[in-house]
Amino acid sequence: MLTKNAEKMFHPDSGRCINIAMDLGVFGARSFSNGIEDLPSAFATIAGASPDVIQVNPGGFRTLKDAGLAENQVVALRLDVTNVYEPRVVEKAWDTAHPNTLADADHPSVGCVVLNLLEVDNDAALQEQCVSNIQEIGALARARGISLMVEPLVMTSNPEGGSSSVSDPEKIATLVRQAVELGADIIKVDPVEPMERFAEVVEIAHPIPVLVRGGGKVTTRELLARTKTAVEVGARGVVYGRNVVQHPNPATLVAALQAIVHQDASVEEALALVKE
Repeated sequence: MLTKNAEKMFHPDSGRCINIAMDLGVFGARSFSNGIEDLPSAFATIAGASPDVIQVNPGGFRTLKDAGLAENQVVALRLDVTNVYEPRVVEKAWDTAHPNTLADADHPSVGCVVLNLLEVDNDAALQEQCVSNIQEIGALARARGISLMVEPLVMTSNPEGGSSSVSDPEKIATLVRQAVELGADIIKVDPVEPMERFAEVVEIAHPIPVLVRGGGKVTTRELLARTKTAVEVGARGVVYGRNVVQHPNPATLVAALQAIVHQDASVEEALALVKE
């Protein structure tokens, strides 16, 4: 069950959520920070577009508060860090989270905290670490009345380093169910191929709300079309990062997403709002 703070993440009319992920700089790939190099300025741009949620790390949350933007902005606070996105071949994949960071989530702007559940090339040690993070921090969060968003991601390592998402609906649905059983209050997960099968992901998570993740860069039309299909098959919203913050005009793209997610606009109607 969502806490009152977590309920504020979802639009009062549509019951859906647009979360703009700005926690990208923590993942050890400098290209992830393109578009948000000046974080205070980027926060002002995105917050000015009025998304339902902005996702940040503890350091980003401090910047958001220092900029005077936190009081009127619902926040999803990421508490873990992983090296699976780093543009190098890593000897050991890890995902680390410390329970003490839950203290940062006591701020009234925080709607939920966020943790990964990673399955990368059947790396049992990495998945075990993610499960342990969720079990420990999830229990502490429940005791403090804080909702937990889990990000179950099926991925494969690239030969040159880093990882890419696997869009297999069967594998994704299986990992999503594990996240639900571990106590997730909200699920944030990759799109599947074909996107119409995302309905299976929504169904296996029911009644936990599912938000579709942006993943790698795609065209604006593809992003909006994916968003439209996702909400049509039952997704409760989106969590988009690089596809928004690295767009030439992020505020107009947020407006287009709002048109689809909150007003059930068509892809063409939403696309007309975007200034490339």
